[in-house]
Amino acid sequence: MPPLLFAENVRSNRQLTSKVGDSLAKLLCTWLDGDEFFRCCKDLEAEKMDLGGKMETMAAEKNGLAKVIVDLEAQLKDWESRLEEFEF
Repeated sequence: MPPLLFAENVRSNRQLTSKVGDSLAKLLCTWLDGDEFFRCCKDLEAEKMDLGGKMETMAAEKNGLAKVIVDLEAQLKDWESRLEEFEF
């Protein structure tokens, strides 16, 4: 087989393999989208991502509240020391 013909056959084979692979991937996605178990897994994965975002938000809020508590405790100590000044 001449080298040019061989190279053309290899290129053609790669294109065909790519098209078959794409078609199989689309078929698999279509089949999986129709599968109830897979659909439940996708829903759970989406819920997991959503809950992960909520956890990050809650952690940030917790840190903010912890700072507020520290500030309030410092204010309480300040007010207690001021009150002691006025007590006999």
